[in-house]
This record gives sequence, structure tokens and C-alpha cells, in this order.
Amino acid sequence: LSALPRRSMLGTLRLPSGPLARQPSRSLHLLFGACGIPHPSKAAKGGEDAFFCDEAKGTFGVADGVGGSASAFVDPGEFSRALLRSCDERLDGSCEALRAVLAGTAQRLREAPVAGSSTLLVGQLEPEGATLRLLNIGDCGAMLLRPAARRFRAGGTVAWPRVVLRTAEQTHYFNCPYQLDGEMEQAADADEVRATARVGDVLLVATDGVLDNLFDSALQMEVARRVPQLQAADEAAAREAVDALAAAIGEAAAATGAREDEEGLPTPFAAAAAQEGYTFHGGKRDDVAVLAGVVRAGPPPAGLRRRLGNLEYVDSY
Repeated sequence: LSALPRRSMLGTLRLPSGPLARQPSRSLHLLFGACGIPHPSKAAKGGEDAFFCDEAKGTFGVADGVGGSASAFVDPGEFSRALLRSCDERLDGSCEALRAVLAGTAQRLREAPVAGSSTLLVGQLEPEGATLRLLNIGDCGAMLLRPAARRFRAGGTVAWPRVVLRTAEQTHYFNCPYQLDGEMEQAADADEVRATARVGDVLLVATDGVLDNLFDSALQMEVARRVPQLQAADEAAAREAVDALAAAIGEAAAATGAREDEEGLPTPFAAAAAQEGYTFHGGKRDDVAVLAGVVRAGPPPAGLRRRLGNLEYVDSY
């Protein structure tokens, strides 16, 4: 393929220009959309996934109660919600290390034990800075996407959300993720990663109910469809777009998961199973939790939202 003149590519797009396009802003905030869809058999109890996001503090997290810890006396969802509730309370928007937040959560769970186990991903966009910090243990995932001009053979040049950061899942073996329980012994194995955020970046954070059913390219396509709206100067328009993005991803993941045992349906879980020598067809029905965030310029304005997903089910916290 012949190289295209850079000027002709950018001339067809409305991308950030000026200083914000060349260097990170020193004062950013996140607008969040969120979607949670429980597995149909778990809907009455709120499912086993949990999430929170606080736009004023720039903090967020998802957790997935591990079904293998379930029994007649143990609800993994109670543990995932207790875990996230504690993290939410301790992430105050300062630059405190995420591992310190996890240590405080471990102490709390020792003082008030909750049975079960869960994967976890928490993070924050630092105040008065541009550093996005993430801490992950297990198979939840996060992607930081940056819309940039890209020419496709069919469709021309678009603002394609390229991957700046993508967490990697942690598993002991196929379909057995690293996880935290009341002893929090595996907390030391958590991956802590960071990236420099820019205005217009899009953050996706999800449990495996999304990532087992939708390929990363499908997530990028959902973002690409909404880049102009996500980057709108009007905050209300951007908020509407990020809400729609989270809902579209959550609903697509749940719809794919419902197509169980459908031969010929490609999914990330089926592809991973095949690499391990297993045969798996169709979608993987599961709880779904996804956060979508867009990085905006300036300090957090008044009236930002705080969402706690199904954390209201927690009684002891």
C-alpha cells in the first residue's frame, strides 16, 4: 500500500487540535457510563458482578464473584460487593497507592469476614495530573483507547480508537483466574499498570462476562461509532454518548452470551478454549458489568455522578 499524505488524512476528521492534541492536559476528569446485567438465574439477588465509579474523584472498579466459591452457605456476589465497597470508600481521589487501598481492604475483611472470592480491577485518574493507574487481579480487564486517524481499505479514513493500554488476564490455568478471598493472600500478585491519559481518550473496564463474549475489535468498533459524540464540546452530549456506549457493550455481551452452544459463533472464550485443547461452542452466559469513561478537559465540574452498581445489596458495609 502506498503511504497517504498525512494532511489529507487529518483533513477528513474532527480530532482534538492545538496544545491538547500534542501533550496531556494537567487537569482532566472522567465522565462515566455504566451497565450491569445479571445472569438470568442470579437476577433476583443482583448477580455476582459489582461495579462503582465516582466522577468527582476519578475512581472506579469492577469485581466478579467467582462461581467456584459458591455453596449453599456462600454467595460470591456478597464478597465481590463487600470488596468493592471497601475499595470505593478508601479511594479518595488522592495519589495514595492502589496497593495501600488494597491493604486497607484486607484489614477490613479480616475484621468483618465475608465468605467467597472475587476477581478485582480498580483504578483512578490522578487529580491535577494525567496519570491513569490500574490495579488488576484475575480476569477482569481494562482498555485505554485513543481515537486517531486511520485509513481502512473499505470505509475510508476514520477516527479509530487504537489501544494505548490493555491489561492482561491472570489465570492459574484455563478458566481459573487469580482471585481474592477473605485472607487476601493473593493481593501481592496484583498487576499495577499506568498510562498517560489525554483529552478524548476512552476507558473501558469490564468483567469477564463482557471479555469472554466480545473481541477487543468489537469493543473498538462500538467506540468508533461514537467518537464525535464522545468528544463533543457539550458535556451533556458527551454524557449521553458514554451512557449509550456502556449500554451497547453490556447488551451486546449479554446477547452473545445467550447464544450458548451455537456452533460457528466466534467468541474470545471459545478461541481460548480451543488453544487449550477444549471444545466450546457459542457464547458464555454470565453476569455482565462494564464501565465506559471518556477523558475530558478541566477539573471536575459540579454535579458529577457517583454510581455504585449493585453495591446497595451490601448490608454490613
